Amino acid sequence: MTVITIDGQIGAGAPEVGRKVADALEIDYYDRLLLSGIARKVGATVAAVQEKEQRIHKWGDRLRIIADRAMNSLAMTAAVGDPYFGGIMTDALPLTWDESVAGPKTAGHELDSGEIARATSEHIHEIANKGDAVIVHRAGCVELLDRPDTFRVGLFASTRDRVWRVMTREGFLRPDDAEAAIRERERSQVAYFKNYHNAHPHDESIYDLSVTTSMADMDLVALKIVHAFRGQAGLTGISIN
Repeated sequence: MTVITIDGQIGAGAPEVGRKVADALEIDYYDRLLLSGIARKVGATVAAVQEKEQRIHKWGDRLRIIADRAMNSLAMTAAVGDPYFGGIMTDALPLTWDESVAGPKTAGHELDSGEIARATSEHIHEIANKGDAVIVHRAGCVELLDRPDTFRVGLFASTRDRVWRVMTREGFLRPDDAEAAIRERERSQVAYFKNYHNAHPHDESIYDLSVTTSMADMDLVALKIVHAFRGQAGLTGISIN
């Protein structure tokens, strides 16, 4: 059974690396799809879950936010009407706290934080039980901490490189805006780890493998993770710089 979780610092490249690892191993990749599964469990739209989990950021490039909302609106028109997705196509959904959270708000005030946390935990365990999956963010590393069949990866990078990566990925025009985005999402991430798992995402001891992605080629990073996973017997607490 293959289950790899990828967490770590915001902007260190988890979505990019996660997709490459999943492609290399020919297994399923879970990031956006986690949101839909969680939304179904609590009987809400994906947008409602996003609103409850994270504050909608009011800073940054407003043109980018307007464009994101327009894209989501178009997606809602074009997509088949799924009551849990709210009509939004999967590829138009914002990702976890490692990517943009700009988007439409719905009835997030109707949801309970504990309910979402329980649904998140339940859904991650369901995915892990099926196996053959790469789970990116949402504290998968600590959700599955008691499972010996899970390989936990933590990605880390310098502030400069994380800012550059978020600017490139999300179209921020100013480094200050990208850095503010990272800080805000990191607050949400750290609070979630602390409140529900008494852990910290920057603690390398919770990972089987820690990788520094600063100025690194993402293909090479993914290859290192795949090689480490395949030889994981006896592999714990390894750090690749």
